[in-house]
Amino acid sequence: MQELLASAGAAIAAWFAVYFIGKPVVALQQQRIAALQTAERYYAVDISASEPERDAAAKALFEAGVALRAYHRGWSTAVRMWNWAWGYDLDLATQCLFGLAEGARSDAPTSPDARRNTLNALYIALAAHKHLPRETVDAIRRMIAQTQTANHDTARADGAPS
Repeated sequence: MQELLASAGAAIAAWFAVYFIGKPVVALQQQRIAALQTAERYYAVDISASEPERDAAAKALFEAGVALRAYHRGWSTAVRMWNWAWGYDLDLATQCLFGLAEGARSDAPTSPDARRNTLNALYIALAAHKHLPRETVDAIRRMIAQTQTANHDTARADGAPS
């Protein structure tokens, strides 16, 4: 009888682990890879590209950003712990994807360095920066910190709560 109860308990624990921990984490990982692939494919699209290519880039980058934002805002405890453990910053990743999309839609040229820095910031936000030189990672992290400080100061000056 004890073996039956132990087996049933193990089955319930396995079901719980799969459906409440495993599935959300696997779905996040798939979305993370898709976002990185989309950004890598479209980061260089700018005003010089054809209109259909610009539209496709903007659409794909916005969709990837919206998907990551949904994970950021509606995440489960398992996803939150996974992000903390691996150092993912889904909010920053979303901002990077939206920034790349805006660059594809813009009527003003965006410098290749700015687009590359945004792509590198996405790699850092999603902990996929192992291929980048240490100096580049440090420089991008300084840029991120400066931007976040400037945004925080602007929000305080506008009277938004800090």
